[in-house]
Amino acid sequence: MDNKKVMYFIRNKKDVDNPEAEVHSVEYEVVTDANVIGDLNYGPYRFKIWEFNDKKEGEERKLCLGIREVRQLFSDDELFGSQKQPAYYHGGGIADELVSLSSVFLRRRFKITSTVRHDDNPVMFSNNWRKKWVDKSLIQGQSNLEYLSEWLSQVENLESKYHQKFMLAVKMYHQALQAIEEQPDLAYLSLVSAIEVLCQDTKINKPSLGEGGSNKELVKLLNQIEDENLRNKISKAIVDKDRFISKRFVAFIIENIEDDFWDEPGRPQNGRVEPSGLPKLLAKIYDQRSRTLHNGEPFPVYVMDAPREMDGEIEYAPGRGTLIKTWKQEDYIPYPQFFEKLVNHVLKVFVKKKQAI
Repeated sequence: MDNKKVMYFIRNKKDVDNPEAEVHSVEYEVVTDANVIGDLNYGPYRFKIWEFNDKKEGEERKLCLGIREVRQLFSDDELFGSQKQPAYYHGGGIADELVSLSSVFLRRRFKITSTVRHDDNPVMFSNNWRKKWVDKSLIQGQSNLEYLSEWLSQVENLESKYHQKFMLAVKMYHQALQAIEEQPDLAYLSLVSAIEVLCQDTKINKPSLGEGGSNKELVKLLNQIEDENLRNKISKAIVDKDRFISKRFVAFIIENIEDDFWDEPGRPQNGRVEPSGLPKLLAKIYDQRSRTLHNGEPFPVYVMDAPREMDGEIEYAPGRGTLIKTWKQEDYIPYPQFFEKLVNHVLKVFVKKKQAI
């Protein structure tokens, strides 16, 4: 088994017994809203009940997750290699793996709230010790419920063929808002899905087979067919079968942006998304969505972090990364708060454009 391709908790379980390894221990407070009993003792990991109060179903109760881990889990090659692209990476650590696995196999909600002990020293590093908002504009200013009347009237007059799709898109957007502070990557996926629901029928210019260097092998095989008419029919059938969702995704958003989106006051000077560059960025967003869902590739680290005061709508440093993975500037996608604002704008414009006559 390639040690570089296995989960961190498995890798650590093997390494921690090495007499030459430098080992330390960390304990975490974990909360659940279900009745959980018993203790887990699995190699260097212990998961146990911490709070024995008589709690009702749905009330939060505390557990303790203890981990003995090697101080340097990654090799020098992984840390300082030229590419720093590990075979296994998901954006979290051992504790994240164990808590997530516990949720799957016990079918319960578990959440790490803070670090409570490091080696023999009591500490309190809470995940919320200093709240930083990923999408701060959602809590700033004031909203007037009276404005809903005009919007609800427009929704009521939306062409009926769009009602079901639009409501699903709205629910996807709503779901994203619920997740964006704690799970901005999942919020990003929900925002992409909100657009996917509505973009399926967007008209695009379908590329020819092999355009842009894709399907090279397929084109080579087709060219071996001597009958030109048959070759063209097969090529057209293949192209027609492809839904080109990525292209429709980009085209739909571009079609549903009005000038006031770009004219909004207070937009940053650095890290600013320009209209001319948006189509390429949207294609990158959809590509990231596909790599995450189909290949298990996590979102970039800067998507997971609350923005700093200097941050704009998209990262503008030459490179960002962690100890074991880096992202280059040409691969950047906008911050989730920018994409959330964009999707909100697009949904509103869509309603205005699709009014029944």
